Amino acid sequence: MTDTSQSGAVFRGALTPRYTDQDTWRHVNNSRAYQLHMEARIQALVDRFGPDAWFSDAERLRPLRAITQFREMSFYGSDIHFVVTVAGVDRDRVQMRTELRQNDQLVGIQDVWLGAFLNHERVALPQDMHDSFRADADADPASLPDEGYSHYADDFSRFPVHKELTPRYADLDADSQRGEAAIARYMEQARFGTLQNVDIGNLGLLIAALDITYGHYRPSSTPTELVTGVSHIGNTSFHLTGGAQSRHGVHAIANSVMVIVDLSTNRPTPITGEIRQQLERLSL
Repeated sequence: MTDTSQSGAVFRGALTPRYTDQDTWRHVNNSRAYQLHMEARIQALVDRFGPDAWFSDAERLRPLRAITQFREMSFYGSDIHFVVTVAGVDRDRVQMRTELRQNDQLVGIQDVWLGAFLNHERVALPQDMHDSFRADADADPASLPDEGYSHYADDFSRFPVHKELTPRYADLDADSQRGEAAIARYMEQARFGTLQNVDIGNLGLLIAALDITYGHYRPSSTPTELVTGVSHIGNTSFHLTGGAQSRHGVHAIANSVMVIVDLSTNRPTPITGEIRQQLERLSL
């Protein structure tokens, strides 16, 4: 369902988490939660532009930058209701926001800046797309926040953890390009490669936010290099910065905010000296 508000066009719907969306902690896995935002966004675009809006036979909107906040855990067995808002548009990109709620609780927010791609190349937004968005959101996209991590993409050799990933058929989307969801999973796998080296004892670890800058979506059958390192250590949280690159260049570079939690309360707890020492050994 679509309506309008003072902030732009609004599209609403509901999604049902699947059993296979659960992780080992029995809540919806963070990469699957990312995919819920993606599905809500695609449904909003199909509602606006028609059933072929997700095809890449012509210009296709794909993320340039996606900032996802994991506000609360979500679970199997209850629908997740979403709201997609068009925040602004110019000739080059459109900004959208997705909010997810489960059992009347806000569980996730994603702000995404989308650009148009044609034959793997970035192009201007088609006139009809621009005019459609502009009719409902008479504002330019917000300036991209200073992410402070993109310079790491210049030299992957500085990262302390390197892993090689063999591309899989399932990484291709319906247009035979490297899918957005697959690249987000690459960022998850890169994090896992680092966290395998950290013993957090009887404490827990959650991802609070994920900020991804996308480079390209070109497929490749050659191995993909995943890299990660610790770029900041705070009191109860730390940042993992990582990336993925193939023979076509950097697929994406991302920053993940990881929070240490007390499993008895599910609340943040200070990073112990032992954990801090381990993280420091993995610093960029």
